[in-house]
Amino acid sequence: MSDLISAKQILKAQSEVFQSSLGILKTPCILLAHHKDQRHNILSIPNRLQTHLRVPEKIDLFGKLENVQNTGSFKIRGVANQLRGLNKGDDNHLVTMSAGNYGRTFATACKAYGFNGTVIMPESAPDNRAELMTSLGITVERLPTSQLMRGVSEHEGKGSKFLHPFDDLDLIAGYGSLGLEILEDVPDADIVLVCCGGGGLLAGVATSIKLFSKNTDVKVYGVEPEIANGMFLSIKRNSPAQIPSAKSIASGLAPPFAGSNAFAHVKKYCDGVLLVSDLEIKQTVCTLFESKLVVEPSGSAALAAVLCGKLQKLEPDLAGKKVVAIFT
Repeated sequence: MSDLISAKQILKAQSEVFQSSLGILKTPCILLAHHKDQRHNILSIPNRLQTHLRVPEKIDLFGKLENVQNTGSFKIRGVANQLRGLNKGDDNHLVTMSAGNYGRTFATACKAYGFNGTVIMPESAPDNRAELMTSLGITVERLPTSQLMRGVSEHEGKGSKFLHPFDDLDLIAGYGSLGLEILEDVPDADIVLVCCGGGGLLAGVATSIKLFSKNTDVKVYGVEPEIANGMFLSIKRNSPAQIPSAKSIASGLAPPFAGSNAFAHVKKYCDGVLLVSDLEIKQTVCTLFESKLVVEPSGSAALAAVLCGKLQKLEPDLAGKKVVAIFT
């Protein structure tokens, strides 16, 4: 059975995150819609989309903008905590696997701390992401999604240290700092929605929210693409699921398997996983862009669950509730 991180570990990770030299930010949390004053509704859904997306009228909807985090992603919180105990003399070469954001953050951190690194990247990932990592001094190798772990294992066999992109306990604790921040922004939050790929972010945020929130009824839901639903299947099967052919417009939410450490935390602290279609994700990205917010597909899934009505189906009594969607 996987170990679970403690409240003490999350607080220690929060300290490590903000003491690191990686320039990690406390990101804005903005009010997107107010249940009483529609003048606060900054989301603008374009009529041309001919979509069923709607901004709920009866809730206070907040967006936690991790998309403006240094390196453009929440991943830096986890990486900072992963690297805190590494000795360059003993662990000079690091390896990971990533479709983009973790790899970019890994490359930035390796350059800052003087590590050599390799990123094993799915063949389906955009070429510009590989080019960015290479420009930061990282070696990039491309493999089919189903072969990523084989590539990692080959490097481990040569002495490289593997930094897991979503299933490492230090990483999960680092992501717990985001949950603590949300509780500073919206102390009485009723529901927190978290984009979910391998489950590391969902695990960290759900754990910290449940351990530290004064609202004992607070709920945390993960949100996944319908066609890359590894954590949803894991909960259904009560075991970490593998989806070697997972593919979605939200490429960062389509790893080949759900993490076992992440699943253990999700099973204990998360209230469920909602599924959204690729079309709903696309429409949400367009809605955010029309509202002057630039968020990639992987980072828009949590909001999509609200705008497309998936949250309302699970939680029909939302009147007056405070809902936080994390943009990643």
